[in-house]
Amino acid sequence: MRSRRAAGLAGAALAALGLAAVGLAGPAGAVGAGAAGRPAGSVQAGVISTIAGGVGGPGLATSVAVSPCGLDWASGSLLIGDGTMVRRVSMATDVLTTVAGDNASGPVDDSGTAVSRPLSDACGTLRDAAGNLIIGVGAQVLVLPAKTGRFYGQAMTAGNLYPIAGSGAGRDGGPAGDGGPATKASLSAAVHVAFDRTGNLLIADAGYPSDCGEENPLGSLVRVVAARTGTFYGQKMTAGDIYTVAGVQSGGTTAYGGLATRAWLGVAIGSVQPDRYGNLVVADQRENDPCGVIEPSVLVIAEVTGTFYGVKMTAGHIYRVAGDGKAGRAGDGGPAPAASLALAAGAVVDGAGNLVIGDGSRVRVVAARTGRFYGQQMTVGHIYGIAGNGLGGYSGDGGPAGQARVAAGAVALDADGNVLFGGGHRVRLEAVRTGTFYRVKMTAGDIYTVAGTGAAFSGDGGPPSRAEFTLPTAVTVDKAGDIAFSAATVDGAETTTVDLIAASSGSLFGRRLTAGNLYTVAGNGIAGYRGDDGPAREAEFDLPFGAAAVAFDGTGNIVVADAGSNRVRMIAARSGRFFGQQMTAGDIYSIAGTGASGFSGDGGLAVKAKIGFPTGVAVDPHGNVVVLDSLNRRVRVVAAATGTFYGRAMIAGHIYTVAGDGSASFNGDGIPAVKAGIAPEAVGTDAAGNLIIADNHFRVRLVAVSTGTMYGQPMTAGDIYTIAGDGVQGSSGSGIPARQAEFDVLGGVTTDQHGNVIVPDAYTGLVWVVAVTDGTFYGQAMTAGDIYAIAGGGATLGAGGPATSALLNSPLDVAVTPAGSLLVTDGYDNLLRAVSP
Repeated sequence: MRSRRAAGLAGAALAALGLAAVGLAGPAGAVGAGAAGRPAGSVQAGVISTIAGGVGGPGLATSVAVSPCGLDWASGSLLIGDGTMVRRVSMATDVLTTVAGDNASGPVDDSGTAVSRPLSDACGTLRDAAGNLIIGVGAQVLVLPAKTGRFYGQAMTAGNLYPIAGSGAGRDGGPAGDGGPATKASLSAAVHVAFDRTGNLLIADAGYPSDCGEENPLGSLVRVVAARTGTFYGQKMTAGDIYTVAGVQSGGTTAYGGLATRAWLGVAIGSVQPDRYGNLVVADQRENDPCGVIEPSVLVIAEVTGTFYGVKMTAGHIYRVAGDGKAGRAGDGGPAPAASLALAAGAVVDGAGNLVIGDGSRVRVVAARTGRFYGQQMTVGHIYGIAGNGLGGYSGDGGPAGQARVAAGAVALDADGNVLFGGGHRVRLEAVRTGTFYRVKMTAGDIYTVAGTGAAFSGDGGPPSRAEFTLPTAVTVDKAGDIAFSAATVDGAETTTVDLIAASSGSLFGRRLTAGNLYTVAGNGIAGYRGDDGPAREAEFDLPFGAAAVAFDGTGNIVVADAGSNRVRMIAARSGRFFGQQMTAGDIYSIAGTGASGFSGDGGLAVKAKIGFPTGVAVDPHGNVVVLDSLNRRVRVVAAATGTFYGRAMIAGHIYTVAGDGSASFNGDGIPAVKAGIAPEAVGTDAAGNLIIADNHFRVRLVAVSTGTMYGQPMTAGDIYTIAGDGVQGSSGSGIPARQAEFDVLGGVTTDQHGNVIVPDAYTGLVWVVAVTDGTFYGQAMTAGDIYAIAGGGATLGAGGPATSALLNSPLDVAVTPAGSLLVTDGYDNLLRAVSP
């Protein structure tokens, strides 16, 4: 998928489309108050707006979702590097705000207002002496000036972003740019930044592994941008230039005790931090094996000759002070170099000079001298656990830190010496003394959450514009105008929720809803399969993030294709009997699939049939559930009632194949759909009940439910036909015959109230319409049978402007509201967008 630039969100998007407070509901064709102060009824067709999603907050820190990959403390505030954003938590108010980034994934844009620009891999954060914010963002280090002035040799305007290191091109094994201007150098991934005691900027520049089974990974480096001209780390440096002081891109030695500039640091360096002697402390995961084997260690690059952390060191050489090179958790109470570490994601130096390590499921300390620290007697050079019981996960808030389950990556210390660590969508704290911190009374040695909800989403029960979610993939609308969508987070595990924007106030899905607000109706944010026959909000989903993976049935229930569990599941909007089961409002039930992947059961009960990784669902005009059975390369139907559908007799609750012969090869059109080779990506239905299939043969195809002329072609009931696409991968122009068009990665398909077929191309970022009649739709004059791009292709998010001038970042699904507005999931921008009709 391609990444995109992004501009600011349109805060009044719903009102601009005439859709506020009614969840985009209303009579067909109705529009209301216009954008930019236009009166009701004057909204221009084809205008795009953002209706849900963003940075979340501002609000209490524990009410906003965070994904902490970097932490720092400065000026009474906790700074959180959050991947696509930088957050600030005020210790005085405990309020979280976003100071940079817009939660959109994309290439770093170092121009313009910081809060309206995408950031990528924004983990390293730091405040300089002037109060400017320094941010490591992948292949660059940026500065957000606190005030207008001249910093780092550049004239800067407060609130904007400026590069101070890295050209943005990436290192990729080529020349790194040492000895030249820092802004022209190549960085691979600036995962952490710090200042040394002379004001030089330190950068942990991570490498990356080769493909599994291949050689020549790109090594991590420790780099320095000189603040002034002089000799540092044994090298003559010029102010503003960049130098490598440890690590090599390839080759080098894995032995410790040698020159730091000849050492191989692996590919997954986590942080660099100066200690009180000027030595550089490096958290190094040593992920040499691209297949997943790591050798975590904490290293020290000696600035001066002496004994540190119990190890004799020579200036300019590198030493391992914690970790034996074998991943594990053993060794507490003994010499740190003989102990095993699980992760070594980050390391920081505390006020006593001890090393504090974020070690996955624990926080551990290497004593710089013998004494009592963190409630324990410690020996110099030995290692001790201070938080976490080694089991990982989350538990124990308000109790002893050593007994809690934790996820610990980035670590930091606040002004009081409390230990902060991030992981598991939380920032947690171990109090070093009893007192009130972050407006919470704390006891020394106990653990507390200070930021984050523990999940990748927030905003439940509030306005959609203040909700935060990631990777929205599927969207659907019911006849009342309620909007449901799925959002997934891919961060080592896929966690999915199903969210609803309510069209009206009342009781639905077992909750009291307020019109216009957003509610999570299913999913607890944990990947897996559980929860059937119980509350949907406590249920787990396993990979339901395919295009068109959610759909409303005729009674307002939500159907979900839960691909990884090999099931189709239903969330009951109201209590009643559906698909042969008695259901309770707000609970979740399986209506197809046994959980075992395979193909079986046609003609029998759907809950006893095997299906293979179902990635899409739709509901036809009769209420039957159409299932995209992707591994079996078939489209199947679960009958809602007994009757004749798709030319065959069906029994309620039973499952039937209506398209696909199990092969992936294209074997032609105009043949019975059940004998056709298909590679389905998504499935939908039109008003007549025809099945529309987004086929990975770069075509949009239709299975006719009746004989006649449709979409400009004579068709026979039960046969399959191409209505768009020539079978060639690509991206063709707008305004040409639909069957001459070229597609790349098709997403979900739908039709609007005029019968036009709408399909997004996730890779090119375009949304296409196949016109079924002549007319003007979405602000464009169209000819029947031709295809038109109606959204995407621009340079910014473009909220409030023409949809064709907006950039969409992996649009995966589309739906049409009763008012005729088009909804689009803007996947990697983490937004739900709307195009006025």
